[in-house]
Amino acid sequence: MTTLLAAPAMRQGRRSVARRQAIGPENVKPQTPFIPPSPIAATQSGETLHRVQPGVGLTGVHPAMVKAVAGLYAAMVAAFWLVFGHGEAMLALGFITVLGLMFFGLLTGMSLLADTPAPGERIRSLNDCLAGRVIIDTGWISGREAALQMLTLPACLLVTAVVLGAVYRFTAG
Repeated sequence: MTTLLAAPAMRQGRRSVARRQAIGPENVKPQTPFIPPSPIAATQSGETLHRVQPGVGLTGVHPAMVKAVAGLYAAMVAAFWLVFGHGEAMLALGFITVLGLMFFGLLTGMSLLADTPAPGERIRSLNDCLAGRVIIDTGWISGREAALQMLTLPACLLVTAVVLGAVYRFTAG
């Protein structure tokens, strides 16, 4: 019985010995030293961070839709602060506010590093974006579908915040 249980361990041990023998000093590649990236000097303009992508102003999501998502989230947090912004709930609301600022700050920062239209290239209007097509990771969708996908969840969260606030105000003694 013990030999059956020990057999896999012995096979594993043989593989380990064979692996150690195969990885001798002559088979190990020398590691390249870690060179930290050079920081961007504060005197440089932000243009060095942009990656010009032709056509992105005509195929991407309009910036107003991203601002609408951030605005709906800010309205939800403001509704929670108006209703629950006292006592023990202030700590949780503070965390929610900080996390929201971090999220949308990173979203803004990453959009600075994202593909940008070439200088002088026309960027379509919000109406053109909604009436046209938008390219996403899985292919093309209509602009209205993109807006619906982006704005549905934040709008539902805002409605939930208002309903919870109303229920709390009407039932709190």
